Amino acid sequence: MPDQDVLEPREGIDVDEQGISGRLHRSTVWRSMFRHPRDDTPRGRALQGFSNFFLHVYPVKVPRRVLRNRYSWRLGFIAAVLFGILLVTGLYLMFVYTPSVGSAYGDMQKLKTGVGFGQLIRNVHRWSAHLMVLVVFLHLVRVFYAGAYKHPREFNWVLGLMLLLLTLGFSFTGYLLPWDQLAYWAVTVGTNLVHYIPLVGGQLQNLLIGGDQIGQSTLLRFYALHVAVLPALLVMILGVHIWRVRKDGFAVRRASVGAFAEGATDQSIAADAAAPPALAAPESYGGRVRVLGVVDRESVTAEERAVDDTVFTWPHLVVRHVVVALGVCATVLGLGVAFAAPLRGLANPNLTPEPAKAPWYFAGLQELLSRFDPLVAGILIPIGAVLAFVALPYIDRNPATEARNRKVAIVLFSLILIIAVTLTLVGTFFRGPGWKWIPPWDHWYVEL
Repeated sequence: MPDQDVLEPREGIDVDEQGISGRLHRSTVWRSMFRHPRDDTPRGRALQGFSNFFLHVYPVKVPRRVLRNRYSWRLGFIAAVLFGILLVTGLYLMFVYTPSVGSAYGDMQKLKTGVGFGQLIRNVHRWSAHLMVLVVFLHLVRVFYAGAYKHPREFNWVLGLMLLLLTLGFSFTGYLLPWDQLAYWAVTVGTNLVHYIPLVGGQLQNLLIGGDQIGQSTLLRFYALHVAVLPALLVMILGVHIWRVRKDGFAVRRASVGAFAEGATDQSIAADAAAPPALAAPESYGGRVRVLGVVDRESVTAEERAVDDTVFTWPHLVVRHVVVALGVCATVLGLGVAFAAPLRGLANPNLTPEPAKAPWYFAGLQELLSRFDPLVAGILIPIGAVLAFVALPYIDRNPATEARNRKVAIVLFSLILIIAVTLTLVGTFFRGPGWKWIPPWDHWYVEL
């Protein structure tokens, strides 16, 4: 007797599919896992998005312009992929790492010869961390230039800043874990900045390093922050960030009629919104007035329907994301094969290397410290910059998003960006022992 449960068709399933594949797709086991229909129709694709967890993260349909790579360069998605790679490789490394001053450095050496693919996994983990800092920063820059921080996306801009700060903290706490000279003195330079915070700097520094100098307590606290606290915070805020992107909509002009018509300018949109509704001429009513009341109308003609410029997320956007994810994985794997993560000598508090540099993403801050008072360069400038960017979407009242209508904001932001990038490049590549100017082509003092 045939299996009724296997042969029974369900709505949206191609019952004519033959062979082993067809029986598998019609089986109870398959349909218990994949409830959405497989038919290639608009209704079927919508149901796929509604009923599949991974597709439900996406909206069912997106504007067609979102499919273009130059729309966002997929920077937000690339950052999420890098974070996923960090989680996977980090879990692998946790099986062989002990957060102890006596064994941490030995565990790093054991990764080279005693653990299968250990050195490669560490290389991929380190390069993914560097790239994630860079990509999240570039994503924030792109959002500003696109004007995508304006209403109704103000709070999502703030969430993006929080994700950047968490990413920096993620990389900084992981920097100490190898417990070599490079890690020890880079973290020493970074944690010394906290001491300059007025009133509470000393207490915060003690809380962070757990004593007068970096030691076992510091390593254990950095490990807990790196593998538990910061990932949990980042996952939570990233989830809210993605959810807000869905709820606020994509920052893209829609090819429709009215304010979002293709080619509409910010001035025309603002003018249409501010203009009072036009009153129709009395002749428009045919000379009659109904007892129920008078309703003014702009026209007696039928309203023009909006042009549907959207496409289904599955398969159009999802396929592009899969290709990008594979490209990111191939990139970090190639970097991991070509460039090994450095491991210097065992951490020695009594032997200061020259130069003692902070990680490259804090090198600009270290360059500022060499030129200004530590309170100004290490505390007031970075905290002031963060607060200014948090307040940006709330104090920028210009409704325009086009760059030509935001010249003041674009110029100011570009100047700040140029200064920050220049300081980072100088501190990373052009400083040697004694923090003297030494070009990289004369001697290479760069540690990534």
